[in-house]
Amino acid sequence: MKLMIIEAPGKLKKLGPMMKKIRPGEHWVVVASGGHIRDLPQSGQDDTMITTGVLKTLRPVYEILPKSARNVSTMRKALKDATEVYIATDPDREGESIAWHIQQTLGIREYKRVTFNEITQARVREGLANARRINGQLVASQECRRVLDRLVGYLVTQELRRVLGQPTSAGRVQSPALYLVVLREREIRNFKVVHHFGVELTFKDGTTGMDWTAVWQPIPDFASKETPYIQDGTLAARVAATRAVIVESCEDGKKRRPPPPPFISSTLQQAASVALKWDPDKTMQVAQRLYEQGVITYHRTDNPNLADEAMPDIQAVARRQGLDVVGERRTFKAADSAQEGHPAIAPTAWEDEVAGESAEEQALYKLIRIRALASQLADAIYDVRTAKLLARGPDQRPLRFAATGSTVAYLGWMKLLQQDDTDEESTDIPKNPVPVLEPKQILSVIQGEVLNQKTKAPPRFTKASLIKELERLGIGRPSTFSSIVKNITGKGLVVEEKRKLVPGPLGVSTIDQLEGRFSFVKLAFTSTLEKDLDRIARGEEQYGSVVAKFYQHLQTELAALRQAPTVAVQTRSPQAPSGSEGGHSCGKCGMPLARRQKRGEGGYDFWGCTGYKVNNCRVSYPSVKGKPDMSKPRGM
Repeated sequence: MKLMIIEAPGKLKKLGPMMKKIRPGEHWVVVASGGHIRDLPQSGQDDTMITTGVLKTLRPVYEILPKSARNVSTMRKALKDATEVYIATDPDREGESIAWHIQQTLGIREYKRVTFNEITQARVREGLANARRINGQLVASQECRRVLDRLVGYLVTQELRRVLGQPTSAGRVQSPALYLVVLREREIRNFKVVHHFGVELTFKDGTTGMDWTAVWQPIPDFASKETPYIQDGTLAARVAATRAVIVESCEDGKKRRPPPPPFISSTLQQAASVALKWDPDKTMQVAQRLYEQGVITYHRTDNPNLADEAMPDIQAVARRQGLDVVGERRTFKAADSAQEGHPAIAPTAWEDEVAGESAEEQALYKLIRIRALASQLADAIYDVRTAKLLARGPDQRPLRFAATGSTVAYLGWMKLLQQDDTDEESTDIPKNPVPVLEPKQILSVIQGEVLNQKTKAPPRFTKASLIKELERLGIGRPSTFSSIVKNITGKGLVVEEKRKLVPGPLGVSTIDQLEGRFSFVKLAFTSTLEKDLDRIARGEEQYGSVVAKFYQHLQTELAALRQAPTVAVQTRSPQAPSGSEGGHSCGKCGMPLARRQKRGEGGYDFWGCTGYKVNNCRVSYPSVKGKPDMSKPRGM
């Protein structure tokens, strides 16, 4: 009997029957580990350890997860009758680490490590043909990440809770993400609004009767790049009173607009947030199910390029739909920090317009398929007309106006994707029907309007835009973006208000203690450390040296926090009622706490968050001498 061990139980339904077709006549048994089967323990420490799960030698200690005991037993039982063992966990560092934990836990000496980016016969057959040993460098990189996360998460969090007296937390990647939200809030609060004026002139096309507009360009005659704003309302009114202009130039041109790239993990989460209003965590869960069903390629990737061999299928589907497809595969530039281990997210069967077992799965599949297909279609082409106009202004200085308009000459990829709404920052070229104009032509102004304008503060992050920024800065990896956002919002460090992320009082206080004390909060530090992890994966750096260097630095920084006095933290949310019973507030959301008591048999005495009707916060604290014990939160 040949045994294949995979991660997700959801793949069993697809892979079990598939193996009979790939290797007819052979007896295959496929079992699932259910993801990680071992991890660092949650509690327990002795004098051999720096902190829970990390020895003084800086090596980790693992234990079988309680939830995995049954799966481990199932794998052991299947192993007894196996003549060959194939470990087919996911094709990334985390999957490599899970494969190693399975091999170590079960004591498997002879095995074959196989990977496939999609659950199709072709890819599984290819994976079996290219079996190898577990890559120790990838395992070391993932192990290093886990140990560094534990050192920060346990050692720093412990001191933070002592100083703040609140159930806060720190994380190697979580804290920089929180820092970004806090920094943005500071930018917004410190932003100085500048009120200024613009001018727009309206003209009428004598041929079509359509109105078109031109906008005043005050630089360089009345303003400069250093001080670009016109704050003199009288001057703006005089400009708006212009009644005739002369055409300086009018030029026609073409503008090509290439399609967006196929989705990678981060852009899929951003797109689903905008188009489907989903949290990143939900998006990855639905994508996981689609992958397990074998209808999309691997969904944890930072490579925006499709596989070469997909092109014939794409071209066939595009032509059947009357779409113009490129002849050779269009490629896109990946981020500098990208590992590019797996192709972009795409369908496994391009002809399937619908796939997925639920409405949610079908909606996400549609986004993935259309975006991937559009990426290989011809550019959209715009006819663009730009006119420059002149008039005489105050003090005989020239008044310069510009008008730009466009029309779509050729839809290209937009024929498929023009109704797509997956980018919060998408902008279109203005239509503004500027007519054909001749140099030195005199035009009459039918209306001049002063535009009252003001500068805008940078917008608060959404979950989607925060992920985009994390990716830009090289913080986190495709498999971690959704969990990072879930961590900071689920612990009350960040509050979501109308889809915008606002730092909670506890989040602000946490950053106040970390900022200036710990290097891991600095955005560049986290990105640099990710590069160290990449070097371990390539065999250019060693686990021990990276962990030792980080730990020594962390110890120095922890010493400063250990000397810090405790501080009083105001955790009441701005939306919370003004009074709370006894003055106690929830450590997660800041809402007031209320004491809940029932005497007699089956009685109880605890403090519960009053925010459960407002924000569904279910946090509670045991009552000790009539006061909430804030060190023992439940439901965090």
